[in-house]
Amino acid sequence: MKIYKCKETFSLDKYDEDGILIENESCVVEAGSLYKDDESGVSIIGGEVHLDSIDGRSWLEMSRAAVEELFEEVEHA
Repeated sequence: MKIYKCKETFSLDKYDEDGILIENESCVVEAGSLYKDDESGVSIIGGEVHLDSIDGRSWLEMSRAAVEELFEEVEHA
């Protein structure tokens, strides 16, 4: 499993657990926060990469290029 650490604070559109966009809300990802790569291939909103927060309270989907730009791999188990 790959663990990623966010390099800089950024925000994304916010979606619920069913992948439905929540209008006028955004998700802020704080620098230093940790996410694990869900390598199952499951995508909720069509992103290339699905990341789950280590604390289990949030998830992100984005392109592989965005992950490489915004995160650094800190562990690979």
